[in-house]
Amino acid sequence: LIFSLILSLMGVAIVSFPALACEFSFNYDRIEAPLGTVGEIGVRVEKNHPRCTMDDPLDYQFDWEGIQILGETDWEEIGPQLYEKWFQVSLSSIGEGFLKISKDCSKEGYEEAVLPITVTKGYEE
Repeated sequence: LIFSLILSLMGVAIVSFPALACEFSFNYDRIEAPLGTVGEIGVRVEKNHPRCTMDDPLDYQFDWEGIQILGETDWEEIGPQLYEKWFQVSLSSIGEGFLKISKDCSKEGYEEAVLPITVTKGYEE
């Protein structure tokens, strides 16, 4: 199973988390799928300011729980001040989990966005 098949019934929406200097978004508003499901999660960052004070303008931190990261892409600029990164993940632990992006910059302070993930036991056959 892949996320897109499971979540197509729920409707996929891009959820944005407004920030003063950057806007974070995921390609899902939430994920609920059985243990062992493998899929991709997209993360976008839109920089809404002209001068970034971070040493590396794409130095965002990621944290996760209940998932295993199988791989990830580099950041790709897909538009003016719009960047995208993809994670290939496996849902690895039954219960509540998340994927979180955060930053701590001297100009705007700490900001984060969290994608909630629910991993279910799955279907008995």
